Amino acid sequence: MDCIFCKIISGEIRSSKVYEDEHILAFMDIQPVREGQTLVIPKRHIDHFSDIPDELATKVFLQSHRIAGSIRNRFQCERVGLVVHGYGVAHAHMVVVPQYDKDDIAFGQTAKIENGQVIFTGRDLRIVPHDELDETARVIREGLSA
Repeated sequence: MDCIFCKIISGEIRSSKVYEDEHILAFMDIQPVREGQTLVIPKRHIDHFSDIPDELATKVFLQSHRIAGSIRNRFQCERVGLVVHGYGVAHAHMVVVPQYDKDDIAFGQTAKIENGQVIFTGRDLRIVPHDELDETARVIREGLSA
């Protein structure tokens, strides 16, 4: 399978893990809108979020909720958004986004208007080095155990 998230789960591609159990994995987004942005995924490859079995979807949401609490406490952001947009990687995932501004959840930094059409692009977002992601993951993990 050529799924980048499946390669992260298998360890073929490095990630900065925030949380892992037998069913789900949470790790830092390498191209975040805001520091602390975390991806929470089922370990089983499922393309559409709506196809996740109820019990597994509950686990994904519950861990996203816990991570959101840690992010809010550790990064002192005004809000934490939970996003399932269904694009990007064809593997169901929830994005946990620290929000300091109302446009953070809209990923406003990655959209532009061209000829009256909204075009989404990640070109302007910095790819964060793994050492920085590892440190951010550590901070969030500490918040989970607090």
